[in-house]
Amino acid sequence: MNSGPSNQKSPKVHIYLLGESLADLALQYQLSLAELLEANQLTPQSILYPGQKLIIPETVQEQTSAPLPQEHIVALGESLISIATKYGLTVESLRAMNDLGENAMLYPGTYLSLQAKTNQPEFDSNQAPKHCLVHGYHRVKPGDQLNRIAAFHGISTQALLTANNLSWNSVVAAGSKLVIPISHDVLTCPNLVALSETSMSIAKDLVAKASENGVTEYGSVIALCLEMQRSGLQPELGNKSLRDELIDRLAKLNNQYKSVLETLEQIGFENFAEGASLWEPSAWAWIHQIRSNSE
Repeated sequence: MNSGPSNQKSPKVHIYLLGESLADLALQYQLSLAELLEANQLTPQSILYPGQKLIIPETVQEQTSAPLPQEHIVALGESLISIATKYGLTVESLRAMNDLGENAMLYPGTYLSLQAKTNQPEFDSNQAPKHCLVHGYHRVKPGDQLNRIAAFHGISTQALLTANNLSWNSVVAAGSKLVIPISHDVLTCPNLVALSETSMSIAKDLVAKASENGVTEYGSVIALCLEMQRSGLQPELGNKSLRDELIDRLAKLNNQYKSVLETLEQIGFENFAEGASLWEPSAWAWIHQIRSNSE
């Protein structure tokens, strides 16, 4: 006796063509690479042949309200396009979340953030930075490699990875800043410039004025950087009215400061901004000295 017609739906099949990749097929059918591999009992190293039939599994659409995970671990064969599609993101937003350039390479095991960066101020603390501003950071340049960066600064590659929560397969984009673990902190750097008694007196007046106007400690650092660059904090060159104007402009930012350079450019001191930014390490030491003497 013939059995009745089956109600079971036949699986969708794709005929593999020469030149196709599993990652592209997963993207085409809105699958993850892992789902496509599992449905066909394949591994990322499997060799496919033209004409080979691939099962395309049905997927249950996830609710749009489901939150994104914090990060994604790159698997072999995945690309920015496939990862972005999997999580409903654009490639541009995924690049921005991870500081990746257009030519950035992905390696299996790399962690990618899936959360947008917040617009928090870069400096929102009244405490001195944890790491030396002269020796404690490295700005990544095109072509830099982690092992070469470590060797240049005289540290082990593992120490560099640990200090920055990186793995051996991590992608580091040009322009990003790496912490360099060293023995001294921001206040004990041998490259700091000490102020004379007269200059320290002017610096104290500047910091007091800043405090009266509700400017945070980092705002005071920015003010000291500008005044050292502009006048050398010398009584015959210093201009109190200009210092008062500087504090007023900083106060109007409501403590939403960026870097020294960007903040000074923002409030109209473009001509001094670049040079002033070089004084930041010493300015933190001056602030610490002023605070310690007033306690």
